[in-house]
Amino acid sequence: MAFERSSWERPDPGLEQAAEFGDARAMMRLAHFFERRDPEQAHRWFHDAAEAGESEAMYRLAELLTGRLADQARHWYRRAAEAGHLQAMYAMGTTGDDLEEPDRWLRRAAQSGHVDAKLELGRALRDRDLPQEAEHWLRAAAEDDGEQWVEPFDPAEIDAGLGPRHQACLDLVALLAAQSRFEEANRWRDRAKRVLEWEANVNRAFFRRSATGTVVVTAVVATAVIPFLQALMSKAAEDTYGQARALVQRMLRRPPSQSEASNGATLLIADDPDAHITLCLWSDVTDEALRALTSLNLDELTAQRPDRGRIRLVWNPANSRWQVRGDQRDQ
Repeated sequence: MAFERSSWERPDPGLEQAAEFGDARAMMRLAHFFERRDPEQAHRWFHDAAEAGESEAMYRLAELLTGRLADQARHWYRRAAEAGHLQAMYAMGTTGDDLEEPDRWLRRAAQSGHVDAKLELGRALRDRDLPQEAEHWLRAAAEDDGEQWVEPFDPAEIDAGLGPRHQACLDLVALLAAQSRFEEANRWRDRAKRVLEWEANVNRAFFRRSATGTVVVTAVVATAVIPFLQALMSKAAEDTYGQARALVQRMLRRPPSQSEASNGATLLIADDPDAHITLCLWSDVTDEALRALTSLNLDELTAQRPDRGRIRLVWNPANSRWQVRGDQRDQ
């Protein structure tokens, strides 16, 4: 049962409006907002975003269902993995009764750059007495230079050496020592100490970023949407995407530097009360979305106003298209 929320715990109403219009990014922000406040609402928005094609939503939905509805969780893990979600590939590679499918997903995740998958694949190959291939994947994990693996450890545990790079170094030490390659083993032992310090620093930085993060806000602006769209489309046609984003910032009445300083994008909801058109547009709108604007038929949109109700324009990153939703005018 969802517990009562006080007024200050309400999400931004503009975010709710955009999510209802079909903006998958707004759905994700709402789902994250409700995760610790109202699990039922979180489930609803993760599910809607997953159905809209958001692989991260598919993965988070699977996480919510794990332990309660295992078959449904597996279904969403698989869909997220098939959509290219690395963590879902890793989850598929570390669960399941059949050895063949998890092995395939674990290898795919490792080949795609997932450092935990590299570590686990190396260990699995070591346990199958395939030391040469095991060494390859353990080295790949130990030498990984990305931050994809960083998890929100308890701040009290960030010096405990829980990261996969450190563990891979130690596994390499044992593997090499078992082959009497003691000089190499000693080099990896020294490297393990340096990696442990590096991982601790990365996790401290992670907690600093988490502590200073801000909640996204929306700006609802009454404006003539068609001329605004035409201006954006003109910039997109000229490949001047920075200028197009500057137009969005001006609509928000703030300089780009102010949005960047807030550590989060702002959602612009441009509403045309006369033409009955609403546009949902994020301040960090991608080049791809701006480019796709040029394929919109504005004559068709304006020809439909106002007899066939309101039109809502929302970018769908899952299929790289502008989603045009309409509803019938109230009678």
